[in-house]
Amino acid sequence: MDAAEVKKMAKEFGADLVGIAPISRLQNLPPQRNPLSISDRTKAVVVIGYRILRGAMRGIEEGTNFGSTYGMFGNNWLEHEFLARTAYLLTSWLEEQGVEAIPLLPSTEGSGQNFPDYRVVAEAAGLGKVGKGGFFLTKEYGHRQRFAMILVDADLAGDPIQDIDFCNDCDACAKACPLQAMTVGSDGAVAIDLDLCSRCQNGASPKPSSCDKVDRYAAACGRACMIALADKITNKFAQPFRKRQAWSIGLRGDKKLDGEKVAFVGGVCPKQ
Repeated sequence: MDAAEVKKMAKEFGADLVGIAPISRLQNLPPQRNPLSISDRTKAVVVIGYRILRGAMRGIEEGTNFGSTYGMFGNNWLEHEFLARTAYLLTSWLEEQGVEAIPLLPSTEGSGQNFPDYRVVAEAAGLGKVGKGGFFLTKEYGHRQRFAMILVDADLAGDPIQDIDFCNDCDACAKACPLQAMTVGSDGAVAIDLDLCSRCQNGASPKPSSCDKVDRYAAACGRACMIALADKITNKFAQPFRKRQAWSIGLRGDKKLDGEKVAFVGGVCPKQ
């Protein structure tokens, strides 16, 4: 069994993305974020990813459906059903090869457990890089993916770390935030106020997901990132995502639409 065979099986089990990080790239991480704290036998981490469907964000973009489109197929089911199943099947296959394999869905800080940061591990596995807006970006899907990790006690060749910079001269995510929760410093770095994000009514989910303290993939910032990367990624579409100016709701529920008179959520115009 080698790295190529592991990645082949991950794709057969349904993964859209797969990369491998040798433990040498991760061994100096803080204990709470170090794979070796979970198993000191870890020699490599296999990272698998599922794309977040662009269509799953359509209901939020139109302001008409939040639960059964993105809530299920972009978040809950995607992470806890589809991605988890692939992680289980790949782990089972690895065990059949005599490898001890430990499947993990990411966990947010403050959980009181030892969990590697999926963004750090995914970058070490050669899958992409973290962008200005805090999203992990890949050349295939931009910010649209969720990850699981499998710690293995087998020596597997690592994938080359990618040197990509999708965010050069771009601050679309910060500009799109109705709450101004993202500020761009003089050095181009973006600071994110997650407390404000947790109160966002523009497609963010205040309940922590496995991956993030606040789910922002389909929020105004995430959709702006997706649009900005449309021509830079390999997963392209025949039609542009945005059909009209985006609706938005401010911190006090005030509506904003760049001079337009109507903004709506769930088909209902918000109260003044």
